[in-house]
Amino acid sequence: MWYCKPKPYRSVKEIVHHLIHNPFKTETEIQVEVFSYYRGGWESNKKYADMLRRGLEKGLYKRILWKTKSDSRNLYRYYVPTSVKENFLKNN
Repeated sequence: MWYCKPKPYRSVKEIVHHLIHNPFKTETEIQVEVFSYYRGGWESNKKYADMLRRGLEKGLYKRILWKTKSDSRNLYRYYVPTSVKENFLKNN
């Protein structure tokens, strides 16, 4: 019988906490450092990308255009604004 170990529940709070202590990370760096997920494997990126977008829509963190890559793709860096940082640290 094949058994798959259940994955831990993941939360946007983990991303916020990480960005408070490590600001200006790219999406790939966040996925690797917070969730130990490496892109380009056989597993889908959708779960973590959607989680990152949900937090962005809620205003828990923001992103800035860092630079435009030579292949015309934009590189964004994520950070937590001071107002969110103060509320997050007070409540958690």
